[in-house]
Amino acid sequence: MLSEDPETQKRNCGRTGPTSEEGRAISARNATRHGMCATTLILEHENEADWLQLLHTWLDGYQNPAENSLLYTFVLRVAQAEWQRLRIQREYDFFFRNHGNPPITAWTPWELKSHDLVTRYLTAAERKFQREYRLLEHHWKTHHKPVPEPAPDPQKPEFSKEMPEIRYINNKTGESCDAFGNHYPPPPDWKPRTIIPGVYDPDHPAYEGP
Repeated sequence: MLSEDPETQKRNCGRTGPTSEEGRAISARNATRHGMCATTLILEHENEADWLQLLHTWLDGYQNPAENSLLYTFVLRVAQAEWQRLRIQREYDFFFRNHGNPPITAWTPWELKSHDLVTRYLTAAERKFQREYRLLEHHWKTHHKPVPEPAPDPQKPEFSKEMPEIRYINNKTGESCDAFGNHYPPPPDWKPRTIIPGVYDPDHPAYEGP
């Protein structure tokens, strides 16, 4: 109801709600019952550190884009959608923990209605997450190329997948070489090995295995 004072009506321009930023923030939470429809990112019972961890996990998966980039905006929207989906999932699990002891056929009409409401919220949140994720993937595949692999070092020998790294150790000197002819000095703790007749030859390298 508007005030009957004309001066007050003129000053408020017909508004009866709060005019300060603090009052509007408090008034915005008046209709919040369960938080599943809240547009606020972090509610009072939620932890900001959990949100930052979730956001950084998504950013790491897309090479940590700059905050002023379009890719960062896509990743942020996906992280926010997942944050809200996880929030509603917790409410859904909480509902079943407190109302799931009797079979669903024994639920009251109020419990059935509450279950349907929470299910709709969860379905909507999952669809929103999938939609934002598809947009992110489309932007990533069409505008960003994968990071090229570093060029091979010419000083370092390349080992093929078919040929394992095989080292041959000389029983006399302790020196070894691999399958590509690269020689290695004996290890600091090297000790002469027992030579088994018919298997090891003192004059030739002995196969040690990969």
